[in-house]
Amino acid sequence: PYFDSVFVPLMTPALFLIGVGPLAQWKQASLPDLAKRLRWAFGVSILTAVALPFALGSWTPLLSLGLLLAIWIVTTSLVGLRERIGHGVGDGFMGRLAGVPRAYWGMLLAHCGIAVFIVGVTMVKGFETEQDVRMNIGETATIGGYTFRFDGVQDVTGPNYSAARGVFHVSKDGRETAMMYPEKRRYRAQNQVMTEAAIDTGLLRDLYVSLGEPLDDGAWSVRLYHKPFVDWIWGGCLIMALGGVVAVSDRRYRPAWRREPQAVPAGARLAGRQIA
Repeated sequence: PYFDSVFVPLMTPALFLIGVGPLAQWKQASLPDLAKRLRWAFGVSILTAVALPFALGSWTPLLSLGLLLAIWIVTTSLVGLRERIGHGVGDGFMGRLAGVPRAYWGMLLAHCGIAVFIVGVTMVKGFETEQDVRMNIGETATIGGYTFRFDGVQDVTGPNYSAARGVFHVSKDGRETAMMYPEKRRYRAQNQVMTEAAIDTGLLRDLYVSLGEPLDDGAWSVRLYHKPFVDWIWGGCLIMALGGVVAVSDRRYRPAWRREPQAVPAGARLAGRQIA
């Protein structure tokens, strides 16, 4: 709660300006002109941010705000690219597109990475679910549309630990999607017990299963997690890093030692000989 109350108000203006900044000329920006150029981007962002949460089945202010900022960054990036190509130098559309410098493409990639990151954080915060359950062998629990069936515990031995390994059969709509094996490990050297969660990753969701403590009659306490779009957080960071690499590869940013050597004045050559 503290993070939400402090971080969101600080970052919202900055994320809004990410969309405006590339289109505003330094010290010459005209607010009416920017509003005119960005009106359709703002309209698309507002409509999508309001309608999409209802289509997903849940609307909250933070969910709508997160989607608004992500869509705003993408749509304003498209507006900037369209204007860049429209005012570019070259023959035809492809010629002007080829004339866009790598630094600009890197900036667009980085901005899209921020948008992907925001979508990941927003969806996880808005739709993640977790459940603590008591499960006997053969019992099932459902979370996030996935059904987990507990098939018992096996004793396994690792290189420096012994463990109780749970076996979970995961299905959705009657089709098997994963087998998951969380462990409760005891490390022999320190006699320390640690929980090793089982994770099944996917493009649109991650599933987590964690073993708790053994209970009566062979039952175990189990914690289940369903985190939608959590991999988009890491994917957004990867896209941002890729944008930085593309921007650095621009010819204008090549190191000085790779440029053509410049002519040295005769006086400088003479001074160099005298020093030598």
